[in-house]
Amino acid sequence: MRLSLMMATVVAGVALAGVANAQDPHAGHEAQPAQGQYSASLTRMITATADGECPADLMAAELLTACNEQVDQIGPALQSLGPISDMAFVSAEGEGEARVETYEVFFESGQMLTWGIGGYTDGKFTVAFVSG
Repeated sequence: MRLSLMMATVVAGVALAGVANAQDPHAGHEAQPAQGQYSASLTRMITATADGECPADLMAAELLTACNEQVDQIGPALQSLGPISDMAFVSAEGEGEARVETYEVFFESGQMLTWGIGGYTDGKFTVAFVSG
């Protein structure tokens, strides 16, 4: 299930970041503004989690629970990447509450992670995940 895998994937992706990327993944990337609907929420979600807090105002109950269970490992891993330096909208799938947007998120360290966010229901997200 995406909710429970979200945070474990962050830790695995960040742990491999230094080894897997001998080249700068940001090289050749042309900055483009995020065009999705959820970019500001994703930025807040990543930033808050890096600071060791799961944003209850953005996360639905199951996502918040998964985040809280793993934030002690994820926060430091995200902090090690530095602040977000750029974000590029990649795609969106589904409509309404089923919409999930994908972004390439670039960090000050040069690391890029692909993030997904969606399932926006009652003002909160039910889905958030990351892949290396």
